[in-house]
Amino acid sequence: MKLKYKIIALNVATLLIMLIIAGAIILEITDDFNLQAEFKYLQNQGEYASTLIEQYIRSRTVSVFDIPKFMEKNSPYLALLLKRTVKCRIQIFYNDKLLGDSDDTTEVNTNMTEVVKSASNKISAYYISNEKTRVFYYATPVTIDNKYTYAVGFMYELTDADRMKTDIKQMLMITILLSTLILILVSPIISNKITYPIKALGTATKQFAKGVFDTRTEVVTKDEVGELSKTFNSMADSIQDMITKLNYEKEKQKHFFDNFTHEIRTPLTTIIGFSELLWKTNDEEVRDKSLFHITSEGKRMLKMVERLLELSKLKNFNFELHKVETNLRTLIEDVCDAMHYKAKRYNIKFNLDLKDIYYMVDPDLFKQVIINIVDNSIKYSKSDKIDISLKKDDKILLTITDHGCGMDPLYLNNIFEPYYKIDKSRNSSVEGWGLGLSIVKEIVTKHNGSIEVYSYPSRGTKFEIKI
Repeated sequence: MKLKYKIIALNVATLLIMLIIAGAIILEITDDFNLQAEFKYLQNQGEYASTLIEQYIRSRTVSVFDIPKFMEKNSPYLALLLKRTVKCRIQIFYNDKLLGDSDDTTEVNTNMTEVVKSASNKISAYYISNEKTRVFYYATPVTIDNKYTYAVGFMYELTDADRMKTDIKQMLMITILLSTLILILVSPIISNKITYPIKALGTATKQFAKGVFDTRTEVVTKDEVGELSKTFNSMADSIQDMITKLNYEKEKQKHFFDNFTHEIRTPLTTIIGFSELLWKTNDEEVRDKSLFHITSEGKRMLKMVERLLELSKLKNFNFELHKVETNLRTLIEDVCDAMHYKAKRYNIKFNLDLKDIYYMVDPDLFKQVIINIVDNSIKYSKSDKIDISLKKDDKILLTITDHGCGMDPLYLNNIFEPYYKIDKSRNSSVEGWGLGLSIVKEIVTKHNGSIEVYSYPSRGTKFEIKI
């Protein structure tokens, strides 16, 4: 096989190997990223579910001994309530007994049973099935007064992650086919540029071997072939000078010819041997130079995919609204009542200034907005009070203000980004601003509203919601 065909074959094989390896890595990284995102999301919803159930029970039971009976009766409602927020099937267990299911069926999946066992032992657990459409089974414990431990199970279908995985596979296949086609078209040009100096040197060597001693090569490359061409031309010049001198010294020719014959056969044999060797061998440096641009282009494509995937991460926060006319004052009071015990643990009091305002909202989702903001203020503000105001002018204005540690204004542009956390201004011993505020912003936006945050260190933080 000629050297140029070897170069083409090597280029194509190297490209295919690189794209296959890079594709497998991209696919694995992307899927792992999506699964991590889903896991973070379910963790966040698990904390929300735990808070909701705990506050719901405390606000509606008198004695701790009423909890088992209360939970057995109200678990179906709580499961259905959580499903509206999490958008997946919810089951509530006590030990191995199913107390409530958000779906009509009472079937308990084997995979869910396994993770529920861990949750019943106060350890969150998850399992991802390998079905055609994968399912994320996640269970988190809900402990009431250190006496009763319930398990909340989430069965979250990974439809979006599987769809993205399929799309990436198709995109990689198209990329491989197009890249291979382009390389097959371009490689002959590149290989010709690489092999042309070798061909020229081989032709000059053959002409020189035939006695055409004025033959020279015009190779100007700076690689080994160029160096060999310079050596050939230099030797040819020397030989031609010798022949010129021999024409003037015919009497001395016999002695000189003997030496000349011995002298010329050795370099000619060496040149022909190197020429034939270059046709048959795979030069490492030539190969590296030809593959440099291919490697750099492969790295650039890898970075574009990563950026596209990065733009899709907010798909996890699409909510469907079920609006009903709601008394916002009553809704806010319910939230404060539900979170009263948690605020009390942090020595925080609620100051409410609420007007009776009715508006079309999704009560469950809007309640989640208030819960997330108030919960963050309770956990992180180090304040002794939280002021909540509800008014209406041209728009409804809801403000939630704490008077605690506050945040540096430099961070405020980013706190609604998914997974953004502020460790410098928040207590790092507890989980920081994760998915909660990004969900808040999504819900407010879906209600055609806006949310702003104002904060300064040691002066507290104020959230303003306008709808």
